[in-house]
Amino acid sequence: MPTESAHPAGKTAVGGSAGAPAISPAISPAVSSAAAKAAAPSAKDRTSSPALPQVETRSPALIRRGLLRCAAAGLLEVLAFSAFVSGQLGWATALPTVLVHAGACALTAEALHSMMPLSQQQPRRSGLLFLFAITFFMPPFGMFGMLGGLIAELYFPNRPPPPSPWVSVDFPELPHQPPTIAAQPEYGDGALSAMLRYCPAPERRLAAVLAVRHLRDQNDTYVLRLALTDPVDDVRLLAYSILDRKEQSFSAQHKSFLTQLESAREPGKRAKLQKRIAQTHLEMIKLGLAKGEVQSYLLAEGRRHVDAALQVAPDDRESLFLLGIIALRQDDLPTAEKAFLRAQVLGMALEKVLPYLAELAFRQQRFSMVAHYLRAIDPLYFHTQPLLGSVAAQWLEEKPSWRSH
Repeated sequence: MPTESAHPAGKTAVGGSAGAPAISPAISPAVSSAAAKAAAPSAKDRTSSPALPQVETRSPALIRRGLLRCAAAGLLEVLAFSAFVSGQLGWATALPTVLVHAGACALTAEALHSMMPLSQQQPRRSGLLFLFAITFFMPPFGMFGMLGGLIAELYFPNRPPPPSPWVSVDFPELPHQPPTIAAQPEYGDGALSAMLRYCPAPERRLAAVLAVRHLRDQNDTYVLRLALTDPVDDVRLLAYSILDRKEQSFSAQHKSFLTQLESAREPGKRAKLQKRIAQTHLEMIKLGLAKGEVQSYLLAEGRRHVDAALQVAPDDRESLFLLGIIALRQDDLPTAEKAFLRAQVLGMALEKVLPYLAELAFRQQRFSMVAHYLRAIDPLYFHTQPLLGSVAAQWLEEKPSWRSH
């Protein structure tokens, strides 16, 4: 049996059974409010779900009333147009015909405006005036043309496309000035070269040339040479300016060494300066800043300075190593081999000498010695020289340890 309990407010609470506790009116609003909150979606849930595009719908009764008014206005328009083309209009009948035409146009404008989507009915006065002007000054084509366009929009609406399942993300810009320059830059010479070759946007190719400045000298010159063939003037001029700045830096360094050499009187100091001059020449050649006759001239000058330094210190291993590199580039293979072997005996690092001895043996067609020299190089050294590691992997029969990782 249901039980009733009295409350101070004069209300009663009905329980479901004899032993069940009654729910007071003071608690029931809170319970119903909590239930309403639990049933209604939260604002976060409503905003998190993407809103699907919807097409504005109009009630069939509204469309039906608008079409009936358009039919009545069309009948009046046909009567007015028939009277006009009959050729029997006089001063007495012209004014009523124009009034009938104006009334048909006003009725048509009101009917068409009521059938338009709500988003297109504002501002109302401008919309009605536009529809009236079209139908009034283009009888009867304005009325039937506007009605045909509205009917086509009703039955063949231009539905908005569904939301794309893909998210479009813009390409990240190249770093103009990265905060830190790591041992391996974020954009290597291969990535920048590919961008200069295949990227159609001149702005990104220009950014690639700017990023070249943060590469090592032995890597950036090739990319800059590639940028000199770009069809855009700004890219070519920027690459040329960076290369020209490098050449000017080496030229200023070379002139400084020559000035110090002229004023030096001690043989030991002169030998060091002549060795530095030869190193500067070789660096310009390695970076590709000297080609053709200029390269031949720099090699000849470098060898002259190295020979002068060796006359003062014949057992200087660095001078012997420079002599071997210059002689190898001049195709003087016997002199290069003697210089490399002598530098190795005097304590030059094997990782520096052995790659040149392997190249020299290859050019002398002593192919067994090529593998012998490459096998003598510490495998850890190939991690720092990927190009040399690729060459050694082709010559050594066993699987190199640095290639197994």
